[in-house]
Amino acid sequence: MKALRAYILSLTAFLLISSFISAFLAEPCAALVPSNNITLERNGMTWEYHEQITGNKAILFRNFIDTQAGDDDNFVNAWEIQKAENILRNRTRESLKTKPDVKLNNSSELVKVTDVDFWLSEEALGKVEKNSSITNSALVSYIFEKEVGEGTSVWFMGTPNSSVTITLPADLKVEKTDGLDNKSQDFENNHTVLKGNFSPQKNITLWISDESSKAILEDRKGSAEQSIEKEDEDSKNKTRAAGKTVKPWKLFGSSKDSFAWFCSSPKS
Repeated sequence: MKALRAYILSLTAFLLISSFISAFLAEPCAALVPSNNITLERNGMTWEYHEQITGNKAILFRNFIDTQAGDDDNFVNAWEIQKAENILRNRTRESLKTKPDVKLNNSSELVKVTDVDFWLSEEALGKVEKNSSITNSALVSYIFEKEVGEGTSVWFMGTPNSSVTITLPADLKVEKTDGLDNKSQDFENNHTVLKGNFSPQKNITLWISDESSKAILEDRKGSAEQSIEKEDEDSKNKTRAAGKTVKPWKLFGSSKDSFAWFCSSPKS
């Protein structure tokens, strides 16, 4: 029975803590208060996740730590928290391999998870039966095998209705969004910052516009136009110079005409 109890607690707690991995939550839970902070770069991103667990879910979470990472003595201590962090870190890595939560241009193949970390709050310390809230954090780092730029689409899967802040790299802007409810957009320190909530469908897609590439194209276009204008001006200058050289010959005609004119003049 004790083994069965441990298994049930493990399964229930795992479904609870897997909300850190947004793919596992199909519906929002009132006992979980999650928030997301996504920092997008051209070659990768970080996803920071904070979660407050309250009420009976907090008891289940403490049970998970005590039974799966500790000595099952109905008390959570510091070494058990550290061991639980390692368990959650490894489970998240494996889960993201089978169900990715980030896609680039509709493909998860272009996105690689490089690091996963967890910080379980010291609020979890103490008796398992405590139902006081616990605030935990997770951080996942990714790299992209294709640089984010003009025309790129980025897809995120998160907890339905959870709040999210997405910070874009300098010079990148958003042409269109889908799935970002209650959206607001600010410009902070040369970065576009989007805020809102994951939709009930739990997916957000951004379509990116690259201002720097547009500026480069405009510069190239301007340089090309200047080059053409310079060539035209040079051509006109050559034509003018050639015209000035021809005019004296037009006055005097050919060398034979000049000689005939000289010979027939009154002075000859």
